[in-house]
Formats: sequence, structure tokens, C-alpha cells
Amino acid sequence: MIAVAINGKHYHGISVLGSIAFELQENQTLAVTGPSGIGKTTLLRIIAGLDPDFEGTVSRPERIAMVFQEPTLLPWRTARDNICLTTGASSGQADAALAEVGLEGLGDRFPPQLSLGQQRRLGLARAFAAGPDLLLMDEPFVSLDAAQAAEMLALTERLLAARSVATVFVTHALPEAERLADRIVRLEGRPAVFAPDG
Repeated sequence: MIAVAINGKHYHGISVLGSIAFELQENQTLAVTGPSGIGKTTLLRIIAGLDPDFEGTVSRPERIAMVFQEPTLLPWRTARDNICLTTGASSGQADAALAEVGLEGLGDRFPPQLSLGQQRRLGLARAFAAGPDLLLMDEPFVSLDAAQAAEMLALTERLLAARSVATVFVTHALPEAERLADRIVRLEGRPAVFAPDG
């Protein structure tokens, strides 16, 4: 189980996040929506343990994977190496992960040789190859055209359905949230808190 109890988060004396508390069970997906700059990514970074400078506590499992807004791939390493080096997966496991996201046979290609949509798929493959107990996704479909975003949404839905993983998913798109999430919350205000109906 993931338990988040944030009392506050400040940047240079400015209060960014207020009181935010929730629990998430295995197999549950929480979508966090809200306007740009409200603190969605900050919340995700706190949950991930990347930002320890906050008031409160977060209880999380050890095995965490994160899909960032940009693919954050190693451009000088092959697609296969991008999975193996970051997750400890074997070459065979990496190839299986690539095949699962529609990149079969592309393990020897480097990220610059892949389209943006393929790079996004590689980012998903890397995250799921880690076998996480907690998956964090920060607007993983941003900057894709409508058709690519729809394909990625369907792919993510299939990958989540095949695994027991708790997921926190940040998005601006309510239809994405409604499709993937068991619960949707909205950050609003300054400092940001969950809207009353969240």
C-alpha cells in the first residue's frame, strides 16, 4: 500500500502544496489533474522520493518506476541497453519488453533512430520491465498527436491490466484519466490541495 500524508511543500518561502493525503492499494490507479503549474509534477516527485524537502510522510514500496513527460532515454545506448542498464533485465527480458510495446526487432536501434512515439513506447517498456510495485506517470502522452496518444493510451491500459501495480498518473486530459483511473482527483488553489469532490 502507498500512503501519502503531505502537510506542506515550499519553494523559496512560497507555499506550493498544502495538505494532501491519500492511500493507494495494489492494482489501483489514481489520476491527478489540474492546471499547468499547480504542482502535479511536484507531487509526483515527492511520491517518488526525488524531492525529500517537504513536510509530511510518504510510505512507498521499494520497487518504483517512473515515466517522465519526456522519454529521458540514453541516446548513446541501444533500446535494449536502455532497458537492461536501468532495470537489471537480461537481454531476453528486454527484447520481450520491447515486443510487448510493439517494438519487436528494434532492440539494436538507438533512441535518435526512433520516432517520438517509439521513444514513448520504449519509456513504457523500461518502466514495466522494472517490475514495479508503484508506477508513476507524468503526462506520458503529452506532445503526441491524437492518433499516437490514443494508441499509447490503449497500450498503457493493456500493460496495467496484465500486472498488479499501484499507479499514480498525472494528466491534463480528463478522458485519459477517466479511461485509466479508478479515482480522479484535481489539484487546485494556492497552496494546491485536492478539490473537495476529489
